[in-house]
Amino acid sequence: MSYYFIYVKKKKLINKKVKKRIDGKCIFCGEDDYNLLDAHRIIPGGKYTDFNTITTCSLCHRKTHSGRIVILGKHFSSSGRHVIHCTIDGEEKWIST
Repeated sequence: MSYYFIYVKKKKLINKKVKKRIDGKCIFCGEDDYNLLDAHRIIPGGKYTDFNTITTCSLCHRKTHSGRIVILGKHFSSSGRHVIHCTIDGEEKWIST
């Protein structure tokens, strides 16, 4: 499995609780119960930076670790927002954050 990213100049570590509050919902299914949200690192073992972290619910977080959701990359769109390139149960998707 390969990962490809465009990195920002300064990688600032984030507070996972603040990340969950700001994002407010799971990027994959839209779950918005704060108690069920997790901060997931895109690159396993990487640091918790804004570019390497997405907010998922506990169920989707488990799906990423089991391989049902595969994150292929996190990119900047032309509008300056992040876009996640992934496959969910084998179907390719581009998800805007």
